[in-house]
Amino acid sequence: MATLASKLGKSYGKVQDQVRIKTITIEIGNTKFDLKVRIPLKAEMEQMLERISLPSEERVQKSYEKLSKPVLDSIKEGGDDFVNALNSEKEMVRILDNDVILDGNSIRQVAQFTAISENRVEEYFHLLQSEVGEPINETFDQIAEEFPEPVIKQIIEAIEGAIRPDYKNTKKN
Repeated sequence: MATLASKLGKSYGKVQDQVRIKTITIEIGNTKFDLKVRIPLKAEMEQMLERISLPSEERVQKSYEKLSKPVLDSIKEGGDDFVNALNSEKEMVRILDNDVILDGNSIRQVAQFTAISENRVEEYFHLLQSEVGEPINETFDQIAEEFPEPVIKQIIEAIEGAIRPDYKNTKKN
């Protein structure tokens, strides 16, 4: 059975991969640069969104340890009197087996959201097309070493606009 691409002919077959590439322009101050983004197919997008939303337990735990360490160190240093003072008027700190609750907010839940965000950065950056032909498969930590947080955020927003255009962007065309 012939594929849709083969039915469209040889000329489409020659540009089939290029059709799935979109150029985005990033502006930082007075500097502009272009990046090429591979637009994922529907099935690829669904798989990517699943990977983003289900971070590994190791990633969540690493984030949790980073976020909870200063709090746990302060509690350990201050002792029971410190915790009792914090909780004198309202329960501000509660230590659970695998979580710390600060003023009603779970540090583990914040770690989960952080891990999802890191997954999103990795997955979106992996859609970028290399000028030198090498796959872009850097980890979040490697990306964060290369780009400041506001630049990462801007690149992610531009990629999002390219792969999931909203009504406003679609209407422009």
